[in-house]
This record gives sequence, C-alpha cells and structure tokens, in this order.
Amino acid sequence: MKNQVRVEILGREYTIRSDEGEERVKKIAQYVDEKLKNISENTRTASTLNAAILAALDIANDYFEAKEGRTHLDQRVEEIETKSSRLIELIDARIH
Repeated sequence: MKNQVRVEILGREYTIRSDEGEERVKKIAQYVDEKLKNISENTRTASTLNAAILAALDIANDYFEAKEGRTHLDQRVEEIETKSSRLIELIDARIH
C-alpha cells in the first residue's frame, strides 16, 4: 500500500507516494535537501536544475562508495569463512 508523505526540499513542498514508511521517506528527502543546499551554497549556482544535477552526481558517488565498500566487506567475510573452515578442519584432524 502506497503511503503519502509530505516533504520539503529547497523550500518547496512535495507529496511523495511510497511503499516505504513515513520516517524513511522524510529521512531520504532531508538527505536530498541537504545535498541540494550544500551544492547551491558552495557553487553559487542560480539554476535549480544545475544544482539538482550536481546533487544527483554527489548522491550517485555516495551510492557507489557504499556499494564498493559492501563488495569489499563481502570479500572479507568470504575470506574469514574460508579460513575459519580450514581451522575447523585442522582442529578436527588433531582431535580425531
């Protein structure tokens, strides 16, 4: 069931329809709002479209960094699982 959540981004109110909970939608909208405000303040761009594009690129960068971090974490977990299995095998061999 789609929830309707009112959020404010750059001083404009939007109604978002989402399957996500209200708090999550508001948290995401706040994140986008902060990115847009940061871009607007630091680049002094008058164009909302340019600020939105730069914010989208910044958010995409955050996403890729998180995804790459997750891939690295998955690789480390796999290494630990392999080493743990090998240790268990060595312990079992010594016990039996």
